[in-house]
Amino acid sequence: MLPKELEDIFSEFDEDDFYLYITKADFSGENFIIEVALTVQNINERGGISRKWRIEAMGHRKNHVSFDFANSMEIKDDHPVLWEFTDTQCELYFTGQCNDPAKLFYDLYATHKRLFGKHQCFNISFGEEIPHFKIFHYSNGLLTNGSKKLMMQYGACLKQNGLGFTIIGERPATFWDDGKFIQEDANLKVLFLGNTYVIAKDFSFVQKDQNST
Repeated sequence: MLPKELEDIFSEFDEDDFYLYITKADFSGENFIIEVALTVQNINERGGISRKWRIEAMGHRKNHVSFDFANSMEIKDDHPVLWEFTDTQCELYFTGQCNDPAKLFYDLYATHKRLFGKHQCFNISFGEEIPHFKIFHYSNGLLTNGSKKLMMQYGACLKQNGLGFTIIGERPATFWDDGKFIQEDANLKVLFLGNTYVIAKDFSFVQKDQNST
């Protein structure tokens, strides 16, 4: 949950009324830290606002940081970008003949875009020189791997294109630490700040200053 003051500002002002952006990203310590500036214009004599926040990501797992202006900030504990950490991992196999690989590629890409937006790259390629295209010369094969929730979404695309699918190799998500695999924490959260996202166990907010203009 965001601090109440931030929630109040976002609910009171339109996104055109404020400037929100990251000023610093620091991964030199134990936890990942970003610093954020928020400036609200003086509109209708309500008074301007200038705030800076230090956000610490405890138990940091992944991030993508953009220093562009953002129009929103939120924390979620249920989002597709978390699936690689919180969901069962597996492989997706197809069965049958694909009569229109271009349409299948589009359907898979559209599904991925709907789920992840700009926050995760689509990694299935159908180019002539790519093995993923050649596998459709056969009646079965491995399409891709990832979280079970995502594989089920891709499987629905296969089904819509006249193909069957099988999910195998189910296993919990793990990460490598200190010479061994450790099961991922299922209670991770993601902080969204425009095109930035940070995945961690929790977030703490410390206001750096409090100046009204």
